[in-house]
Amino acid sequence: MKFVPGLLGACLLLTACSGTPPAAPPTVTVTAPATPSAATADPAVLSWMDGFCSAIHGYRDRTNDEAAPGKPEPGSVTEAQKVLSETLGGIAARTGEVVDKLTALPPGPVPTAEKVRQAFVKKYTTARDHAAEAKKALDSARPGDGASQLPAADAVTRAQQDLDGAYDPIAPMVDSPDLIQAAATVPGCKG
Repeated sequence: MKFVPGLLGACLLLTACSGTPPAAPPTVTVTAPATPSAATADPAVLSWMDGFCSAIHGYRDRTNDEAAPGKPEPGSVTEAQKVLSETLGGIAARTGEVVDKLTALPPGPVPTAEKVRQAFVKKYTTARDHAAEAKKALDSARPGDGASQLPAADAVTRAQQDLDGAYDPIAPMVDSPDLIQAAATVPGCKG
């Protein structure tokens, strides 16, 4: 056992005295390809895209929050009418909020942006109007009128169908590198 420390010391001594140190391995530098950054993007494009995405993601988040499970099943036709009325009212309010936010945006900074914004405004406006009209009809029905539920339930489905393709704010922008770059950097598009 005393030989191991002695051998180790001798090896270290030989290594220290063995002439020139070995050359350091060559340094390899890898440079990532340049990618556009938020600093190079047009501030108007960034601002517009942030507002657009925020409006759409806000709708989705609010819808998910309001659809939280755990609500008891209605025990009567009158209670079912009330639940359907609240559902339709929620759809009308949420879609109306999106319409307001999208129409408050300045015109799109590139043609694709304006085209998509107008298409989304149309979809959300249609869903809002269908939900609001159905709520009004349901609320004017006699309490306990079972026949009033079917058109109201159909209106909920129809409002959801009206929004088909309008939940992802980024996908329709694929033809515009400026908008895709902005979407990758602004907080509103990270929803």
